[in-house]
Amino acid sequence: MKKLLIIQLDEAYFLFETLLVLDQYRDDLKNYSLTLLVRDESLKQVQDGSCSVPASTTSSIDQVLNENFDISVNLSLNENSWSIHNEINAIRKLGAFKSDGQLVIPDHWSSFLLTLKSGSPFLTFHLHDIYKNILGFRSFPHPKEEKNQIQKISMTLCNTQFFSATEQEAFIKGIAQRYPRIQIIDPSEVDFVEDLKHLLYIGPATLTSLKLCESGAQGLFLSKQFQGLNLLPHGEGHFLISAQSKQLLAKDLLSFLDHVIMNKGESGLLPFSAYQLTKENLFGSYLKSLNGSDEQYPIYQSQVVLWNYILNLFDVTLDVIKCSPQQEKVLLEQSEVLNKMIRLYDYALTSIETIHQEAKAQTTNSQVLIGHMNNLEDIEKVSDQISRSHIYLRPIIDYYRIRRGQNNGSNLLEQAQHSLIAYSEEQQALKALLELFTVTLNKKEASI
Repeated sequence: MKKLLIIQLDEAYFLFETLLVLDQYRDDLKNYSLTLLVRDESLKQVQDGSCSVPASTTSSIDQVLNENFDISVNLSLNENSWSIHNEINAIRKLGAFKSDGQLVIPDHWSSFLLTLKSGSPFLTFHLHDIYKNILGFRSFPHPKEEKNQIQKISMTLCNTQFFSATEQEAFIKGIAQRYPRIQIIDPSEVDFVEDLKHLLYIGPATLTSLKLCESGAQGLFLSKQFQGLNLLPHGEGHFLISAQSKQLLAKDLLSFLDHVIMNKGESGLLPFSAYQLTKENLFGSYLKSLNGSDEQYPIYQSQVVLWNYILNLFDVTLDVIKCSPQQEKVLLEQSEVLNKMIRLYDYALTSIETIHQEAKAQTTNSQVLIGHMNNLEDIEKVSDQISRSHIYLRPIIDYYRIRRGQNNGSNLLEQAQHSLIAYSEEQQALKALLELFTVTLNKKEASI
């Protein structure tokens, strides 16, 4: 039996998702002896019956350093894990490790995971799916489960910046009046051992709400703005409400509850943005818009399509929403920056091609080399500035910066060849994203 080490040294949320993936795909791991390296603080927060913890889970770094593994996988964003992973005795390594001061990331999905460190405005892929793809697990979407009758509602109070205390009180009273047979309970009263399929959670997305929904409850998540899959459960049928930085009103949410609880069909006109979690393909989940008025949502759609293709060569077809003036403004602003970056990379490719030709020549013009290398250094600085100032483009820029950094060329010619491929791929990805934005802007009824 092969020995497998999973390193998860991040916060409890990341550990919880890791445990869910390992449990869901335990049949894929039946031929492996698993060791899970975790942080004590994170482990304590998930030892409440909300998930299964493998018996071989440890927080002892010394223990794993004294063992030999066939495969080690680092699912951590924690930078301390990079040096630890480098010291692990493993025949094959997936995920980040630091060797001789150089960050090494062998696989593309681990590169994507690392882009989360820069603080994206929303999570395009569910963390569950990121881990699944790093580990190489493949599964088809599960069939939709039958809708269960809600018997209990568990509610957590929200930030009063977008849902005032008065409106929250009115909302709770309205639930009691409208649904007298439904029991309202506090999340702390829920026993994870019980069947939670008849429970509806209402409130912000938190680790506690994630535990409830992964144990069978349905979620109606309330947020200040669109957040993608951040802290949302992995299953289908959950809802996300975005206040768009406005105030949520009790009467509007009570009306939407009829759609959720009574399954009355269409949700009707909504004064807030509403989304529903679906399984779009075998590689990941997707948030479907019910009215899609958040300014970020068209960008989210385009990135779902783009990343599925970049990481899996998988085409996803999504309905293009009719953009609001604010959404069009945001898309036009991002398109303008993309055009500038595409032109900038024309200069980068010219410099790399010149360096490549010089490296192949029998005699090298050092002044020409230095000049074009300086050009590339300046272009990298501009790219970094754009990444810092444009959060919607940051993931794709950071991803390719990571991939360019995996340059193992032993001489100038090999390094130039790697850079030429990496820059070319990034430019094509930026062009593809620009095209997706253009389709969204130009077509009222289409699919991407």
